[in-house]
Amino acid sequence: MINKQKASYQTMVGEGARGIRVAAKLLHLVIFCFGLLQRAAAQGDFTSIDCGSTANVGAVDALNTNALQTLRYFPGPASKHCYDIKLVANEIYVIRLAFLGGNFTSGSSTVTSFSVSLGTAYSQDIRVSDPWTPIVREATFTTLQPYSPICFQRGASGDPFVNSIEVRLHSTAVNQGMAGYILTNMFRIDCGVKSGSPSSRYPDDPFDRIWTADPPGFSIPGFTNASAPTENLPPVIDLPPSFMLKSAWNASQISFTWNMSAFPAGPTIEPIRFYWYIFYFLEIADDLNSTETRVVDLSVDGNLNRHSPITVMSNRTTVVNYLDLLGDNGIIHVSVVPSATSTYPVALVSAVEFADAQVYDIKVTTSPAAVTNIEAIKDKLNLSEWQGDPCLAWPYDWLNCTDPATSGSSILDITALNLSGFNLTDKIPAEVAGLTKLTQLALDGNKLTGSIPDLSALTKLTNLQLHNNSLSGPIPEFLGSLPLNVLTLDNNLFEGKLPASLQEKVDAGVLTLSAANNPFLCFGGNPCLQAKASSLSTEHKSSHIGVIIGAIAGGLALFLVLLLLFLYWRSLKKPATKSVIGRGKLLAESSKVKSFSWAELTTITSNFSKILGRGGFGDVYQGELQGGQKVAVKVNNANTKYGEEQFLNEVALLSVIHHRNLVSFIGFWKPDTVLGTLDWKTRLGILVNASKGIEYLHNSCNPPIIHRDIKTANILLNEQLVAKVADFGISKLTSDEIATAGVSTQVKGSFGYLDPE
Repeated sequence: MINKQKASYQTMVGEGARGIRVAAKLLHLVIFCFGLLQRAAAQGDFTSIDCGSTANVGAVDALNTNALQTLRYFPGPASKHCYDIKLVANEIYVIRLAFLGGNFTSGSSTVTSFSVSLGTAYSQDIRVSDPWTPIVREATFTTLQPYSPICFQRGASGDPFVNSIEVRLHSTAVNQGMAGYILTNMFRIDCGVKSGSPSSRYPDDPFDRIWTADPPGFSIPGFTNASAPTENLPPVIDLPPSFMLKSAWNASQISFTWNMSAFPAGPTIEPIRFYWYIFYFLEIADDLNSTETRVVDLSVDGNLNRHSPITVMSNRTTVVNYLDLLGDNGIIHVSVVPSATSTYPVALVSAVEFADAQVYDIKVTTSPAAVTNIEAIKDKLNLSEWQGDPCLAWPYDWLNCTDPATSGSSILDITALNLSGFNLTDKIPAEVAGLTKLTQLALDGNKLTGSIPDLSALTKLTNLQLHNNSLSGPIPEFLGSLPLNVLTLDNNLFEGKLPASLQEKVDAGVLTLSAANNPFLCFGGNPCLQAKASSLSTEHKSSHIGVIIGAIAGGLALFLVLLLLFLYWRSLKKPATKSVIGRGKLLAESSKVKSFSWAELTTITSNFSKILGRGGFGDVYQGELQGGQKVAVKVNNANTKYGEEQFLNEVALLSVIHHRNLVSFIGFWKPDTVLGTLDWKTRLGILVNASKGIEYLHNSCNPPIIHRDIKTANILLNEQLVAKVADFGISKLTSDEIATAGVSTQVKGSFGYLDPE
């Protein structure tokens, strides 16, 4: 199987890369896609951070079989995924990435395309057209920052993926003179090694440079002298490995062309393209006598290298490197011939390196304050799958950054946050106020709670969308001081009055404000329910004091009459009391009877999930006490033929009798009320919701509908206590269509709950 990458692993990879060094000042960090942190068996000084489960991509014959056997892919929803690699500033590093789609891309009818960025200053496109041909991309550069996120950006088709990521810390002697440049598309030829031979790297090369044999199609004669004394030569720039110097091209004229256009240039490529080349020369032939000297001339694109003529010595490696301008067609023509001063008529080249060279400079950066605030927002809103710089090399999908071309600043800032419908919970992070360049903020369609934080620092904010959440509290006064032209507050729980400054902007037509379905907010004709409950004026009370007193007195009298009738009715239905033992006394005398709480019962019965049976009182559930003891929990159902008296009678009896052949009584629970009470704010919300449903039936339906059985049992509540009117079985139409619809219009419903119509 293939592992889908999550951001938490990406952060772990970055932390695991710190301070891993071996001899020759070499940092070995190899990321293979498996699953555990382990020491690579074949390369003892390497530290491997495995970052995925095994994914069998098929047979591989490539540079590193283990690394290419697995891959990690990034399916989304984020379009950018990053590894945060910790580096040392002002050091030379090599970062190498390998891509082999294998079975992962072989079934695709389109070319998989995506982009890769190193840090924030360089990126390159990857196109996987052949799933079985490995693609290796390598970059050598001097770090400008103490970190270098490696990011993968989704392209036009397919999911981004990577098989391995390798990070190497190089010696400063390697690629001298290339500070300020990034070398990419590096290709190294160990001249004279037969085409098709395996590539060589660490430990043969202590810096893990990959040296390939002669490319296919090269017909330049070569030879190898395995006994050549190359191990103890004086150190020279670029530190060539000793094994590579034991073979060479050897011909009267060495000529070849190299196509740099075969390697893609990144989207950050400069209009003028440079390339970097290095030639190595060491005399290893045994047939030269003491009077013969091999001297060669090196020409590139017809231009004689400034180091020519070059004397090839046997006791010291000669290294020639040069930065040159690449022609429009990307073809490099190379010629190495004996110089006029040479006493040996054959030219020799030990090894060659080619690379694209681009200026590596951080021309733009993201504001550190913006990065800090975005990291805090991601942490509080659980957006950890979004990694790397929020603006570079590509911005997150849900934010916009400034454009240096229009802003005139090399410091990027964040101008818009669009987190609509991200299923966010908790409160709005206060760090949003730190993004002072915001012009748009969209947090609608989530589950955010709490009040609106202080956003008065967002002096450029023109569009604020907070609708469809569960935000509460008053509308802040500071919103009136912001240059808002759109403010959406619908479907929340805001309360109080609209600030006068906002109302003035609405009246002036400079602000579009929507705040529907906030039952406790005084705005736009809303009756302001919270205030209405206690807003009777003193004059109103005084003028109707007699009516109020009379109503209270009449209500009390009616209540007393109904109470007497109820008690009389109960006395007629009351069963014989001889069988009822004094329950309170018995329960009080039993020290072994435990009074359980409702929370304990739900835990014991796993929320009443398993029914053992059904009896006269109701259902019996299986449970388990904390110590592991199995118990049966009997629940009295008020709708059964047995009442509360009989149920409590059984409880009282079992609490005082004990026998090995009688069921053991452990405890009981008797609630004061079955359900918790609702606060007035919630009750009013339920009332408003139900009223809106009825109002819709009466006034908005065509033809209008009369429910005919509005009662509490027919008003259902969802998990958020939103009221839903139900049970339309006896509803009727009210228009002239009744006669033809075949719907009965006779009086139906529950007594006391009939519609006035």
